[in-house]
Amino acid sequence: MDAVMDMEPAICAATKAESIENTDVITMRNINKSYRMGTQSLHVLKDVSLTVKQGEYLAILGPSGSGKSTLMNIIGCMDVMDSGNYLLDGVAIEQVTYFLIPTYNVLQNIVMPLLMRGMGLAEAQETSMDTIDMLGLSQRIGHKPNELSGGQQQRVAIARALVGKPAILLADEPTGALDVNSGKEVLKLFENLNQMGNTIVMITHDLNVAKHAGRVVRIVDGEIYEN
Repeated sequence: MDAVMDMEPAICAATKAESIENTDVITMRNINKSYRMGTQSLHVLKDVSLTVKQGEYLAILGPSGSGKSTLMNIIGCMDVMDSGNYLLDGVAIEQVTYFLIPTYNVLQNIVMPLLMRGMGLAEAQETSMDTIDMLGLSQRIGHKPNELSGGQQQRVAIARALVGKPAILLADEPTGALDVNSGKEVLKLFENLNQMGNTIVMITHDLNVAKHAGRVVRIVDGEIYEN
């Protein structure tokens, strides 16, 4: 998340930015997914192809039952496709949601991914503080999830994702359970994170929410349509 601003010629900086922008973090080709419903087979995703570039802010827009949640689960490796090819940050995912822990306070929830990677507690807490401050959570680090508003809980979940410096942030209906003001705060946060270089994929049924993204694709009956 730290910007690299060295005294390099402008041509070098432009070349670097251009290279980053042209890097695909998600490449999906002909993804199919079906579920058994008794004796019937429900074909949820139908030859879905999708590419997302580094630093892009993409909204996948679709109504209930369109297949958008199934697609998001496959993107996040929480479900597997039946057929097709999927490269995630250059890694082939061929064979192979994010809830807060209610008994942990804000700080404990945020440092947990770093501890699971083997980082010491003191270092994990220090590493997390910039993200905690950026998201306006420094006054809430001792609070548990049930002591927070919906918007604050959402920011804790975002902070926990950010500290691991992921290749991509996935947001499944991020404003769905929030009031109007909290929803606006979360969308503004996503815009700021994207401006900082984070790649974001958001699914939503709400066109007004989707319009906050830099690019919108629609999913209808398991098929992707570019606007």
